Amino acid sequence: MKRAVLPFLSLLLSVIAMAQSEGLLPLYVSGNRLCDSLGNHITLHGVMDTPSPYFNRHRWGYVCNDTTARAAIAYYDKIFAALNNSRKGTFCDIFRLHLEPAWTNDPAKQSDGREKGEADISRFSAQRLSKYLDTLFIPIAEKALRHGLYVVMRPPGVCPHTLQVGDAYQQYLKTVWHIVSSNAYIKAHSGVISLELANEPVRVCNNEGKDSERALHDYFQPIVDVIRNNGFKGILWIPGSGYQSHYETYALHPITDSNFGYAVHVYPGWYGASDEHCSHEAFIANFEKQVPVVKTHPILVSEIDWSPPRPGKGKLNEFGQWIPENLGSWGTATTSRWGNAWKAVMDHFGNISMTLTSTDDFLDIDTYLKTGIIRPGLEGNDEACGKACFEWYKDYAKKKRTGSITP
Repeated sequence: MKRAVLPFLSLLLSVIAMAQSEGLLPLYVSGNRLCDSLGNHITLHGVMDTPSPYFNRHRWGYVCNDTTARAAIAYYDKIFAALNNSRKGTFCDIFRLHLEPAWTNDPAKQSDGREKGEADISRFSAQRLSKYLDTLFIPIAEKALRHGLYVVMRPPGVCPHTLQVGDAYQQYLKTVWHIVSSNAYIKAHSGVISLELANEPVRVCNNEGKDSERALHDYFQPIVDVIRNNGFKGILWIPGSGYQSHYETYALHPITDSNFGYAVHVYPGWYGASDEHCSHEAFIANFEKQVPVVKTHPILVSEIDWSPPRPGKGKLNEFGQWIPENLGSWGTATTSRWGNAWKAVMDHFGNISMTLTSTDDFLDIDTYLKTGIIRPGLEGNDEACGKACFEWYKDYAKKKRTGSITP
């Protein structure tokens, strides 16, 4: 009797999972492409966000606890309805969800002071991650899936400047992904939910604290193994070093797995490309040099944005460098120069997906929440990424429907 019932239950769970995903076809990696369950080559285009009072401009509350979780979920449900609304000109189909550390840190615990900001894991609570995975993060993911958005989850916080094989942060990532990949809902939706293993490693050393060609592999392969041993079969996105801009050593020591791609970050000034240096051919060549795995695996550019400078104004960036103030993005550049050069990179390789660094980059959220009007973020400026991606994402969606997305 048990032998007859168990296969039926497994099939039933799969059917329920896909019914909850509103028709999203499961994805998998084949060669250097993302493919759906019909074998079509796919690229995905969307945004990332973090359920943080600060980054969400206090639109749903001021604290991260049980009193605001439902409001945060409701907020994202509204936002997702605007991100993928073909009748009103939006065609996002992927959402990068940050497992925000304000939910996973213990507010009663004192920091040990070894790291600052989101690199500080000394207050991390596995119990809070488990709790809010079920009561916040998965409900947000479920809303995204219902609105036709694939979901990629990234872990709480950012990497410390230097990582070393066997260090506390590697153990932290193992713990995070053990909890997430053991979750029944996550496993049941592994075809439509993928996992990005870390955010912005800078320098990664071997177990002796020295630079090594094997360091990236040896740091992230054990994390991959934890996830696979838990039975999660979905796509994994592997980060590189240099704030996710260097992947050369993976070409020599690749991750051992059959269903993964690489998560890359791209900003103006990186890869030798800027408004002042926007040769399409040079951008393509430099990207392939730093990310040679683009030839062998699919790429998710999980952070990218740009907007033009405001004349006469400036600010200090995260490195303490004085840069021109822009319309609110991390990167400063124009669509007509740097942005179009970046699009040439995507179209050249044909296997690059992307998520803008913030929902505010794409969508004028406050206008939408007040009036229901859906329009590009960053003031709708012609030279900013919001306006560009309204147009690009629509064009990619059209090519996907007609089967002409592959170059």
